[in-house]
Amino acid sequence: MTRNQLIEQILRQVYGSQPTDDASITPNLVNQMINQGIGLAVKQNYSESIQLDGVGYVNNSFYTTFKGLAITQDETFKWKLTLPEVPTSVGKNEGISTLVLKNSDGENSRPLVWLSQNQVTYYQSMPMIANKILAYSEGNLVYILSTLQLNQYTGTATIISGGDSTNLNSQLRVPDNYIPIIVEYVVKQLVAARMQTQDKANDGNDALTTA
Repeated sequence: MTRNQLIEQILRQVYGSQPTDDASITPNLVNQMINQGIGLAVKQNYSESIQLDGVGYVNNSFYTTFKGLAITQDETFKWKLTLPEVPTSVGKNEGISTLVLKNSDGENSRPLVWLSQNQVTYYQSMPMIANKILAYSEGNLVYILSTLQLNQYTGTATIISGGDSTNLNSQLRVPDNYIPIIVEYVVKQLVAARMQTQDKANDGNDALTTA
């Protein structure tokens, strides 16, 4: 299923039919809410894995790999990489599965070792891990700790994501059995928005305070 197909399904459910050209709810607004709904679906999957298997994890179907991510220097021996979106918050840092570095010859490094925010406070006193590079994430940024000149590399990151949210024709990376969670959330929010009182008088007063 593409994002456009899910957007059309949601709009038809909200309006009860094909929305008109002057509909107040736009596909871009629905797409934004779909991203929020994906987060709920991921957390539901994570909770179910604990209940069924006793171990918290997210199904592989929710992951997307992004390649060619630029790396820039942040501080001495500290580099920065920007992810296309903020990974869903599950576990300490499980929103990002793997990150590898690729050189100009197309050769990949070994996967970087993730630090939790707690470990960032004392990692310098930890024993060095041979042939490994440490990294930690903050929002959509990844900080890489290395003495190498990493601006000659690009990053390949696999993160929990619904896919490319900027392309409405892209494939949605969500299993079909979790689509209803997204639809339920988005439809509920949009229906509530449509039920709000509309202030059509340009008199400087809020619609909820005018009679």
